[in-house]
Amino acid sequence: MSETTKSSAIEVQHVNAIPPGERQGTARDLFPVWFSANLNVGNAFFGALAVVVGNNLFWAVVAVVLGNLAGAIFMALHSVQGAKLGVPQLIQSRGQFGFYGALLPIALAAFLYLGFFATTAVIGGQALSAAAPSIDLPISIIVVSALSLVLSLIGYRAIHVAAKWAMWPLAIAVIIVTVAALIHGGLDMTMAGFAPGPFLTAFGLVATFLLTYAPYVSDYSRYLPTDTKPSAAFGWTFGGAFLGTTWTMLLGVLLATQFNPDDTMASIGELFGGGWIVAIILVVTAVAIGGNNALNLYGSMLNLITAATSFRKVRASKATRVWMLMPTFVLGLIIAIFASGEFAANVSIFLSFLLLGFVPWGAVNLIDYYWIRKGEYQVDEFFNKRGIYYHDATTWTYGGVNWQAFIAYFVGIAAALPFMNNGVIKGAATPLFGDADLSWIPGLIVTGLVYLLLTARNRRTAAAPSESLKTGV
Repeated sequence: MSETTKSSAIEVQHVNAIPPGERQGTARDLFPVWFSANLNVGNAFFGALAVVVGNNLFWAVVAVVLGNLAGAIFMALHSVQGAKLGVPQLIQSRGQFGFYGALLPIALAAFLYLGFFATTAVIGGQALSAAAPSIDLPISIIVVSALSLVLSLIGYRAIHVAAKWAMWPLAIAVIIVTVAALIHGGLDMTMAGFAPGPFLTAFGLVATFLLTYAPYVSDYSRYLPTDTKPSAAFGWTFGGAFLGTTWTMLLGVLLATQFNPDDTMASIGELFGGGWIVAIILVVTAVAIGGNNALNLYGSMLNLITAATSFRKVRASKATRVWMLMPTFVLGLIIAIFASGEFAANVSIFLSFLLLGFVPWGAVNLIDYYWIRKGEYQVDEFFNKRGIYYHDATTWTYGGVNWQAFIAYFVGIAAALPFMNNGVIKGAATPLFGDADLSWIPGLIVTGLVYLLLTARNRRTAAAPSESLKTGV
């Protein structure tokens, strides 16, 4: 069966461990997925936020590069886990938070998927509406979202094939806009004007963009062969994500410093003065955003199925996929269509809360996987309601909740709150750092240190489960 034929067949696997016979491809396949997913002019909006919060061109560029470097490293570390274990990321979280304790990151992920689906749908709708002004924004949002629904319904193979085909048209569109923005000029790269508050805030917002792929990056590596090298899965994921995101966000910085930082699509129109070139670029951008948003729908579907399997057996079927796609699709459309005019400010608040919730989760997940268990989990037990991830005195797991992970997580949240500043919450410590939102720093460090302390006594046992139960091959 050809790759195209496979891509047109609706995937029936959901959160089950992928059998070795169905695992194929190479780690190199991860590059176009994450390069194409992020190589669209729409992502320039997130780079523009580095200017919106108060940085000049030079320091916005530095914040974008360093922020994406940090985000891509953490994202790629999570990608390795999918190829090793063959399950979605949040199923694997049962290994750290317990069978029912994993419902905590699942709930956070539901918020993430819904918010990013709505946000991305608005950006895609704006691009299509700007290309064809006769189409109202709500209709444009629906059209772009429909493309996302089709790809996410077909599943993993379709998303990979679409990413490969989309890579070059997307690159051409981004190249054209980048060259035009550089030619337009007026770019002042002076190093003067550094302000710690805006710079650190921009770094956190930019890093969040790739960090928030962490809960579902494994969904796109879990079909790889079991002998895939961790370094290869890491490298190809990192390369695609970092290059695609950094390029488009730097473009956003250029546009924001030359035109209106709050409206990237309008800036593109002003850059070219309208015309067919703008129309083509914006249409390509809208299609790309629709394809990118399929990642959010696909991930949300797996996330909801994961939640459901915590209480009952869920049969893998096409009907299950359709039903589990609908909540995020419908609610996301409603939110997108009725989004307020303060779009940039609301997205900044949304990203700040994602940092608060997911950085401590990531700290627990990565330390547990790489430091404590060294990638060895009892994968069959992820699906056993009364197994080792339901009760294990060694790891303080009782009633399906791992209290080592929960204590570390909530201590990390408590440590982060005084350093949070997003327009809704202003922590007491933020004036000391130029009112920057630095919640992710204590969220990461404190959570990690507490988790290491709590697991010190059982680390050796946790790192070496019985040979008869080891899986991942």
